[in-house]
Amino acid sequence: MSMKALILEEFGDSSKLKFTEVPKPEPAEGEVLVKNEICGLNYLDVVIRKGFIPLSRLGSEFPITVGVEAAGTVEKLGAKVDGVTVGERVAFVVIGSGAHAEFTKLPASRLVKIPAEVSFEQAAAAMIQGMTAHYLVHTTGRVKPGDKVLIHAAAGGTGSLVCRVAKNAGAFVIGTTSTEAQAVKARESGADEVILYSQKDFVEEVNRITDGKGVNVIYDGIGKTTFEKGFGCLAIQGIVALYGTVSGPPDPLDLNTLSKGSFSVSRPSLFHHTAKEDDLKWRSSVVFDWIREGKVKFGEFTILPLSEGRKAYELLESGKSSGKILIKP
Repeated sequence: MSMKALILEEFGDSSKLKFTEVPKPEPAEGEVLVKNEICGLNYLDVVIRKGFIPLSRLGSEFPITVGVEAAGTVEKLGAKVDGVTVGERVAFVVIGSGAHAEFTKLPASRLVKIPAEVSFEQAAAAMIQGMTAHYLVHTTGRVKPGDKVLIHAAAGGTGSLVCRVAKNAGAFVIGTTSTEAQAVKARESGADEVILYSQKDFVEEVNRITDGKGVNVIYDGIGKTTFEKGFGCLAIQGIVALYGTVSGPPDPLDLNTLSKGSFSVSRPSLFHHTAKEDDLKWRSSVVFDWIREGKVKFGEFTILPLSEGRKAYELLESGKSSGKILIKP
């Protein structure tokens, strides 16, 4: 049997993506087959498409089915699978799973169950963006009431969530965006101050806002164009968390010339913070609770059909989207 999927036959730009039919996977021992209802799209998918992750992590050889994140229902169980039943609503995020397809097979241990009050769309968005916001604020940044944080791309899918989670933790939140429309979204997400970096120097503005003291934590998903510059507005004993490289990897740093004093640099990864099954289930359950309690909102979605997967990638890379881009098989 076959299914529709978005595949790569070689790494490269969005033109390398191909919507086609591939064999429907069959779950092996310990695996589950999921019928995907909605698939998430993330900058990680762009990184994979460009070839920055070894092919060995994605499949033994081309062609590969792209995508790492989706939500759907359990279609079939492999042998020796316990604790999961056919028809259950589940979500997952697994590199190499081939999530941008009608069906995905993956280890049962990497599934999380979706509460009844949470939609497939919300669950898909919660996997990468929701759990990333959780670990960035509560583990990497250790944000506490009264802290000042700077969040780049504060209107984006992940940035807006980090805004809200940091605000819920009691922080004073400063966000950067490129347009006034995005600034409105950042404010709605909890930002106390928003800097249009296309019009003003964000380091000068942060230092003005903080009376020269700087921020305790910088959340940087941009990379090359913002990372080193950000140390100019980092407080003493501050933390810089580089969790993405949309503009490319930063240049090498001379740590002796940076910041106003002692500081920490982190290059965290969601997959290291959810590698253990218990951590995956804990972080996802907290995010699902936030959704059910209205503490975070996953309500702004742009949904494109799987047949327009290439267009979805191009929209994400354009930087003109806000909220979460989803793909419907």
